[in-house]
Amino acid sequence: MDKKVIATGIDVSYANGKPDWSKLKGKVDFAILRCGFGGDTESQDDVQFFNNVKGCQENSIPYGVYLYSYATSVEKAKSEAAHTLRLIKNLKFDLPVFLDLEEPRISELGKTRVLEIAKTFCNIIEQAGYTYGTYANKNWFDSYLTDSWYDSKIKWLAQYNSTVTYKGRYDIWQYTSSGTFDGLNGKFDLNRSYVSFLEGDVNADGKITAADARTILRASAGLEKLDPSQTENADVNNDGKITAADAREVLRKSAGLE
Repeated sequence: MDKKVIATGIDVSYANGKPDWSKLKGKVDFAILRCGFGGDTESQDDVQFFNNVKGCQENSIPYGVYLYSYATSVEKAKSEAAHTLRLIKNLKFDLPVFLDLEEPRISELGKTRVLEIAKTFCNIIEQAGYTYGTYANKNWFDSYLTDSWYDSKIKWLAQYNSTVTYKGRYDIWQYTSSGTFDGLNGKFDLNRSYVSFLEGDVNADGKITAADARTILRASAGLEKLDPSQTENADVNNDGKITAADAREVLRKSAGLE
C-alpha cells in the first residue's frame, strides 16, 4: 500500500537565490532551509538563511532547518551543533533540525564513527528543545546509516526516482531536484512528507481532534505503540513522556479551549 502524503514542500539554500515566498504561499505546505555548513564560523553560515526564514514567517509557511555536515569527529559534530543553535536561537518553527549526511569523507569513517557523530549532534539539538532528524540519500541509508537508532528519529530520504525503492522506514521523501513553479525562476528540490509536524496531530490527518487524544491516552497506558513522529506530536507538554496530561491538553485543543 502506498504511503499517504500529508504535505508537500521544498528545501532551499543560497543556491536558490532569493525565492519570492509570496508566490510560493499556497503552493507548498512546508520548507526546509539550509542554515549553514560545517563548524561554528560565520563564514559558513548560509547567506540566504535569514532571508528565507523571513519569507516563510511573512507568508505563514511552516519550516525546518538543515546543516550540511563535514564533521569527522565528535568535537567537530559539537561545533556543528553549536553552529546550528547560534543561527536558530530565538526562532520558533515546526519541522525538525536535520543533519545532512552526504559528504564522502564522513562515510569513509565507518558506520560506528558516523553513528557517534550523528548522536552527538542529535543530543545537543534535542537538549536545546528542538526535534532532530537525519537527511541522507538511499545509498547512505543502505550502506552507512543502518543502525536501528536512526529509525527512532525523523528520517528524510533523498532518492530521485518515480518511486521509493529504499526498504527501510522514512518520513520525508526528497524525490527530485528539478521542481518548478509558475512565476518563479530556477529549479527546486521537492519533497513529500508522510508525517504531520502539527503538535497534537498524532494520526497525521492535519487536524487536532478527540481521536488524537484517545490515541495518546492509549499510548500512555501502554496499549498502543507510537512511531517517532507520533511520539513527538503526542508529547504536547514537552516533558519527555507520553501521559494522560498530554491527552487532556489535546482534548482541550480539539474543543477549542486552548
